[in-house]
Formats: sequence, structure tokens, C-alpha cells
Amino acid sequence: MVVREWAFELSSASIPAGEVTFQLVNQGQAEHEMVILKTDLPANALKIKANGAEVDESASGEVMGEVEDLGSGQTKSVTLNLAPGRYVLTCNILGHYKAGMVTVLEVN
Repeated sequence: MVVREWAFELSSASIPAGEVTFQLVNQGQAEHEMVILKTDLPANALKIKANGAEVDESASGEVMGEVEDLGSGQTKSVTLNLAPGRYVLTCNILGHYKAGMVTVLEVN
């Protein structure tokens, strides 16, 4: 998965349930992260912390995993066992979610 300002580029928006490895490549200039939330909330309606710039992860859904501190040019991965459902992937570095760095992944 390619990460850059202000997007995640998924190879597919729908995947089968089970073990999945997310390999992130940061092709942007800024540091990013990816938080994977299982939620029914629309991607553009996650709960925001009082600071107005970060997603309140626990109030927005169940945190399934994350990749932190992904610097420019770096590659990192995380492997998770995902059940069927709707997942929102977002960057929760200050201001990145509000800049549109969020996408939806359906697991069937």
C-alpha cells in the first residue's frame, strides 16, 4: 500500500477475511501512520478529540492494529487476522485525518 500526502492507495477496497499483511510504503515527504479501526461510522465522520486535530480512536471504533512512525521513504508492515466487517484506515498524526488521509476497507 502506498502512503503519501494525504492518501492511502489500496490495491483493493475489499478483501477476504483472515490473515492479512499490510505493507506500507511512504512515498510522501511527511511522516505518517496507519490506524485500522473496525467501525460502522462513515470514514468522514470519525469522532475527533478535543484538540480538534486527532481522531478519538476508542470512541470511533475498535482499534485492530496500527503502523506508527512511517518516515518518508520507509516501508513497514503489520499482519492482522481480520473478521468480516467494515474497517476505516486513517493517519492519526495531527491534522492528517482532517486533510483527508482516510479510506475504507471491506472485509468479506
